[in-house]
Amino acid sequence: MNERPFRAQIPRIPEVGDEVIVKGMLKPDARVFSVNFILPQPPPVQKSESVPSESAVNISQKCCTPPVTSVSWPYIAYHFKVLFNDDGSRIVVQNWKNVVWQDERRTLSRNFKDRTKLFSLIFRFHHDTIRVFVDHTHHTPDYEFEYQLPLERIRTVEIWDDVYYVEEVTFRFKNVGRRSRDAGFT
Repeated sequence: MNERPFRAQIPRIPEVGDEVIVKGMLKPDARVFSVNFILPQPPPVQKSESVPSESAVNISQKCCTPPVTSVSWPYIAYHFKVLFNDDGSRIVVQNWKNVVWQDERRTLSRNFKDRTKLFSLIFRFHHDTIRVFVDHTHHTPDYEFEYQLPLERIRTVEIWDDVYYVEEVTFRFKNVGRRSRDAGFT
């Protein structure tokens, strides 16, 4: 991948049931790749939360268009990263960022064995969690992570590191009518 990172603007406000599908090819010697779901502005202030001061955040990073640098955004609702170890094992790291990186969850991965094959990740938004499926959604999620920043504030998807190319980024929106929503269907 020549430009770092690859970015795609989400065309509408994400809702429960929506999906983001990322397909791409890793470099044959990939050591790491990641996908970030970005909030371009700080989350709303909660009375019970302490919020970083304006001086703690670079003002230029809060605009709608990300700066083209290797520095990540200050607000990342979800960070999904795969690490490839020398012994052949793969670790999936999940966390989030509110100016500083928060506690991460590491899981030994059964996926991404062959870095020479196209990968497909499906990120599905749920009420309290983001669920990640590898290849297809006809099974239980491969990974799951609880939101700490508001889903409806996510605006951009970024794909970083040892990705040879991104073949496709698809936004699949659940078209739920008002009647279905009121009936509790999600």
